[in-house]
Amino acid sequence: MERVAIVTGGGRGIGAAIAQLLARDGFSVVAWDLQDVLGSQDAAWIGDTQGVDAMAVDVSSEEQVTTAVESIVAERGGVACLVNNAAISPKRPDGYRVPPIETTTQEWDAVMAVNLRGPFLVTRAVLPSMIQAGWGRIVNISSTAGRQGARVAGLPYGVAKAGINGLTRTLALEVGKHGITVNSVAPGRIATPMSARSAPEVQAASRARIPVGREGTPWDVAGLVSYLCSDEAGYVTGTTIDINGGSFIAP
Repeated sequence: MERVAIVTGGGRGIGAAIAQLLARDGFSVVAWDLQDVLGSQDAAWIGDTQGVDAMAVDVSSEEQVTTAVESIVAERGGVACLVNNAAISPKRPDGYRVPPIETTTQEWDAVMAVNLRGPFLVTRAVLPSMIQAGWGRIVNISSTAGRQGARVAGLPYGVAKAGINGLTRTLALEVGKHGITVNSVAPGRIATPMSARSAPEVQAASRARIPVGREGTPWDVAGLVSYLCSDEAGYVTGTTIDINGGSFIAP
């Protein structure tokens, strides 16, 4: 029986790498993203990758999430793996983060809707089919910003990612008895379209703090997610795993 995986924010960057690697692992992958992302050059790989299908879903919309999951369960029998990767990180036009005192309520709400409410909505929607199957893997993409505070991203991003770590631990306590593991992965500086929007000086300073001397790649993160979605990771749950080239322990 095929194992279906949903990867949110799967049209580019880290999500695209995760979707492709899970397909290589044998999952039937559905990459979710916004329609404009799926229609861009960034997502052109989807049509060429066996085992990956695209679906336009806004994870901040309860209606869209519910409809999408119901259609996947009806057509494919259930969801075995969920990777909550979709996120936004607004910047000022000059590429610097918005200081807390300048953060608007609208920006706060927009970030929370995608980065924290979204994972809750999608997780809640897929859990019934995982519980019925007695097996499931949920991986939430967090961030170093949620572990030590947001240096590059804005206040709501750091708060939302800290919330992801709490979501992970609480869910793991609840669903472990059903054969479902829940973990989060906290990347540091990863070369993606999102990180490229930061000011050049910010990017240089971030790279200078990485002991291994380079930015991470989406494939670095995808390899860790691949393990957490495997049968071999059945005794790993409720944890946040750092992947940052050592920057978390750097001064």
